[in-house]
Amino acid sequence: AQEFCRWLTQKERASGAIGPRQRYRLPTDREWSIAAGLPDESGATPAERDKKIKDVYPWGTQWPPPPRAGNYGDSHWKDATELKAYDDGYQFSAPVGSYRPNAHGLYDLSGNIYEWCEDTEYKAGDNQRVMRGAGFNSRTKAMLLSSNRIHFDAGDRSANHGFRCVLEFDLPAK
Repeated sequence: AQEFCRWLTQKERASGAIGPRQRYRLPTDREWSIAAGLPDESGATPAERDKKIKDVYPWGTQWPPPPRAGNYGDSHWKDATELKAYDDGYQFSAPVGSYRPNAHGLYDLSGNIYEWCEDTEYKAGDNQRVMRGAGFNSRTKAMLLSSNRIHFDAGDRSANHGFRCVLEFDLPAK
């Protein structure tokens, strides 16, 4: 994901689409929370902020999710006990933008795939990368909280792991 951001930055700088003081990167954990509409979260590390804001989901505060809220581990999954009555229309990943955007106009901040963040430590001293959102196989209330985080080694690969890019402006001059 980070190599893709470096490649895209070089490509778009070369074409003039972005300037020399702009670059693409992954969002930080805190930026992801802001994009998801969460209030300020206390805690120095993603681990300290994990699941601290209760009963707030990408679609609001009600449980279960309303129809077409996102792509989650729904009735297509035999062990989807908490979402057994929910049907998002897809068993695995869905096309980007298949569901409504959030209040900031951002699509798919929850469901479909977990997204890598820029943060290199889930908790102080570890080497785990932070991921946010939820995957198409996420099927519990805790997994669907907007404040939920997961973490993996940077080399971990899965069909429900992905990323989004952030365009950063006003980098320091070299």
